[in-house]
Amino acid sequence: MSLAQKAFGAISALGLLTATAQYPVKSASLNQSVEAFGNYVIYHWQKDPKLKNFNPPQIITNVKSDTKVLGGCVSNHGGRIATDVGGTSYCPRVNTIYVVQEQLEPFFKHFGPAAIAYVIAHEYAHYLQTAFEMEYVQPVSELQADCLSGAILGQGANELEITKRDIISMAQAAYTIGSKSHGTGAQRAYAVYAGFGLSEEISCSTADMNKLSANQINDPVFKELASQRSANSVDLNKPQTHLKSISGSLLGGV
Repeated sequence: MSLAQKAFGAISALGLLTATAQYPVKSASLNQSVEAFGNYVIYHWQKDPKLKNFNPPQIITNVKSDTKVLGGCVSNHGGRIATDVGGTSYCPRVNTIYVVQEQLEPFFKHFGPAAIAYVIAHEYAHYLQTAFEMEYVQPVSELQADCLSGAILGQGANELEITKRDIISMAQAAYTIGSKSHGTGAQRAYAVYAGFGLSEEISCSTADMNKLSANQINDPVFKELASQRSANSVDLNKPQTHLKSISGSLLGGV
């Protein structure tokens, strides 16, 4: 489920709940962005009536990709059992998000703090799927995590100083890492777009993500993403009319 492939700085949920919510401006460093966005997500997590009953995952903000997690999360790659973290990812067994900053550096340099927020929010989304006991199915679950990342960040776009142009950057970030297991670039970009409350057609529900994975979307924006292979020409000059709460985006409701 990793989005990108040093061991310092664990942010605990309890510690962040008492912290003052401060978010990075565009000049923030990668490390500042990681810590601040972790703070942001937990702040909005506690405001969501259906999520505040769950303990959010802890974030280890800076680990090396070859860090061993013995007895923790284990993945199987081509028949080889891997115990290394690998890349920024969520481990359900220990309810932890591992952030591998060395592999996020190029991502950060190209897209800035908004893209780091997108990556971390995507991993929080995988926790949501685990908390609500949703079956993991590729690429639907990955598209759903993309959509939920849009919903998470959409709760405080003003707080984060995320503009409509930043949304494009996040969509492009999703676009550049489109794959068979995560969905096409157009599907990923549209999932983020929908999560931000800009789609009239779909939410982040499993049913809607199944439609998206099958390209059963009528929105001209999706068709433009698919034909142009870029998010640059998408018109984002409209309000987040269809934005729901984080849980509402996943489960229905407001």
